Amino acid sequence: MTCRFEDRLGGTALALGGLVSRIEARTRAEVAPALEAIEASRSAGHWVALLLDYELGEWLLPETAAVPVHAGDGARDDAKAGNSPQRTNLPGIGDGVSIGATSNTAGSCAPPRLTALIYAHAEHTVPWPAPAVSTARVVSVAPRVQEADYLPRIDTIRAGIHAGDFYQVNFTQPLDVRIAGDAQALYTQLASRHPSAHAAYIDDGGRRVLSFSPELFVARKGATLTTRPMKGTAPRAANPDDDAAQAQALLASEKNRAENVMIVDLLRNDLGRIATPGTVTVDALCALEAYPSVWTMTSTIRAHAPEVSLAEVLRALFPCGSITGAPKVAAMRHIRATEIAPRGLYCGSVGWLAPNGDFSLNVAIRTLVLNADDTGVYGVGGGIVHDSDPAEEWQECFWKARLLGVPVESASVQSASAQSASVRSDSVHSASVHAASAQPASVQPTSVQSTSLPSAPVPSPPDPPPSDSGALHL
Repeated sequence: MTCRFEDRLGGTALALGGLVSRIEARTRAEVAPALEAIEASRSAGHWVALLLDYELGEWLLPETAAVPVHAGDGARDDAKAGNSPQRTNLPGIGDGVSIGATSNTAGSCAPPRLTALIYAHAEHTVPWPAPAVSTARVVSVAPRVQEADYLPRIDTIRAGIHAGDFYQVNFTQPLDVRIAGDAQALYTQLASRHPSAHAAYIDDGGRRVLSFSPELFVARKGATLTTRPMKGTAPRAANPDDDAAQAQALLASEKNRAENVMIVDLLRNDLGRIATPGTVTVDALCALEAYPSVWTMTSTIRAHAPEVSLAEVLRALFPCGSITGAPKVAAMRHIRATEIAPRGLYCGSVGWLAPNGDFSLNVAIRTLVLNADDTGVYGVGGGIVHDSDPAEEWQECFWKARLLGVPVESASVQSASAQSASVRSDSVHSASVHAASAQPASVQPTSVQSTSLPSAPVPSPPDPPPSDSGALHL
């Protein structure tokens, strides 16, 4: 079984080898024993690869499984009337569906929501190089929900915000994907074109996980916990002037900044449950990051939390607030009631745990989960707040699917502005920069705090950050 984590911004990788055992939790009752077994394996000197489904959060926070009054009734009424797709299970993931199965099962036949692969050793190495020649490719990408079904769901969320049920919901949808060729070659090809700090390739014997995530959920180095929520997104533009304008507009967007700040507050509170009092700090707020297909805003929060176990961290923080909304419980209830399918690994987490207790877990966005028959699921979505525009949110979903390299079938994603904001060259590398420092393909990885809006004229890019700023601690 291949298990590899890559920081393609820092040029490092961690390859786990010598599979010892596998730990799974397929029911709520199995979660605590599984976490205890993981801790025992770590204490015995083993490395651990973790694959945590989003729905694991429903077992860690059972109150999130309750059906909200407004969203639940609306979702059920729509389904009964045939007005929108009913909630369906994703292939190989979700609520009790085996890979390739078409009906629900229970108990040991259900797929795990927590998987831990226990390894004897780890090798610190470099990322896989891009293949000189590769026939691997994404053949098709198709949304499971169409625009006419999606837009009213955003209006329902906005109505819930107006009613005071919540103030942000991260709403997602699955895209059905089919590939041709070798999955590992496809991962290397796409990861080379879209470098990120929290990428991973895992073949666990039943599924292949190709994660190109740019977002850190939580990492521990010594007694310090770090989380870097990513909220607020805009498409890249081929023209440098247009691209700089896109970045400026994102930083100036009250809607996107509100999304980010809400989640920062949520994660500060989550960390405060386990951190030493007074040690939770926001080290960067709304810093802009550039990736080949999108601009996005990231904040950095740190806390001092000695002697806190992985299990305690997960119970306090999982799933990451950036992919739930706020308040977390209310948002997760609405998600469960109204999204058309369980998320599975998407919006959950993929990461590693070292024998010394350090760990790094990504937010499993920009992540393709493949079955043995080369079909799979790639999830997309975004944070919805009171002034979100449903049509723009629909478009944002497909900006995030550009990574796959093929158009999304039967998706109305082009507007006049979107047509002018075509994807930049794949040779552009990821960067964290002030909005006004957007440049052509020579942009280098940098990181700055961006707590206030930049003003003209355009400043020069800042100096590169320390090597561990936002990267996996490999």
